[in-house]
Amino acid sequence: VNTAEEWINDILSEYAANNIPEAFRYFDPREDICDLGLCPTEEQWCQTDPNCSESPYQEPPASVKSGAIAGFVIAGFILSFLVMYGIHRYLVAQQAKRFRSKFARRIAETIPVRASMRSLSPEALADEFKRIDVGVQDGKISKEELWEFMSTGKAGEIDKKDFDALYAAIDLDKNGTVDFLEFCAFMGRCDEEYRAARADRGSVVARRSVRGNVAETTARRLSAISGEFAKVEDPDAVQE
Repeated sequence: VNTAEEWINDILSEYAANNIPEAFRYFDPREDICDLGLCPTEEQWCQTDPNCSESPYQEPPASVKSGAIAGFVIAGFILSFLVMYGIHRYLVAQQAKRFRSKFARRIAETIPVRASMRSLSPEALADEFKRIDVGVQDGKISKEELWEFMSTGKAGEIDKKDFDALYAAIDLDKNGTVDFLEFCAFMGRCDEEYRAARADRGSVVARRSVRGNVAETTARRLSAISGEFAKVEDPDAVQE
């Protein structure tokens, strides 16, 4: 077959050669099949085309919109951040209270003043500053000098992390040394802890004094009683 006309004539001749009735001849290739009613309708296509028909296996519509879910996620993140920040601030405050108390108790061992920290004279503050600046004595307290001061005395050991935080709190300009003004400023912030330390120290001294007086009185009474027993056991003393 070389041409379309020959191809169509061959089809028609085959219809005639095989005695195919007109009703069973599907179409004349020269005619439009849609004009003959052989084109399927949209409804017929949708019965077999998955892209046209609606699948019965579809997810039900979401009860919560995506915007609400995003809002809940963001709110949860913000709430978690605020909780973590609150815990961090609480731990920082507790640490600051700890190292201020340690520092105040150590200072209370060397300053015989029962008043508040803010009532200390400049001379008393200078003497205490010099007491800590025992190294080079250059008018600045190094980290090593403060550690030596905090490690001695009866205030108890201080944790290394608490000590680092203590030094960072005193060293306001973060230059690695503490000058006299920075020392005085931090002493002023430790007023409440200093009062508590002095009160504890006073109660300890009072209890020691009471125990000493009781021990002395008990010793005198025991001495007197033992003397009476000695007289009873001495026949010469009894005769007299």
